[in-house]
Amino acid sequence: MENDIFKALIDLFSIINRTDRDKKMIATAGVNLEAAAFRVFGGIAHLQQTSVGELAVILGKSYSSISRQIDKLEAAGLVRTYPSSSDSRIRMSELTKHGEEINSMISHTRQRIMQEALEDWTIEEKNRLLNHLKRLFEALQKFD
Repeated sequence: MENDIFKALIDLFSIINRTDRDKKMIATAGVNLEAAAFRVFGGIAHLQQTSVGELAVILGKSYSSISRQIDKLEAAGLVRTYPSSSDSRIRMSELTKHGEEINSMISHTRQRIMQEALEDWTIEEKNRLLNHLKRLFEALQKFD
């Protein structure tokens, strides 16, 4: 059973992680953002205050790759970076006001897609799914 659950998660992640879907999401949201920077932007939006190193671990990319994408996002006015208050060698990133506006556009598009995907689910089914996903996340965190 556990192997089937893992396979189902891999199937789900394979859909979520497709760059062609990212490009479609970006286009549908009407934002000008490279697909490579989209993942980094999304990571920063989700964590809202994060380091290059943390993003590299979460996204499975190299530190230098993440750093380059953050530089692009900063140049576009979507992200601001600053040294960590606890260690000035650590570069922190967060969304700017403009970045928050772009993230809102993307979030609305993502919400519409999820609503369409789950349109024949009852509210109870959606709540159960959400609760089970949260529970699985918490259970897997024990192995960090």
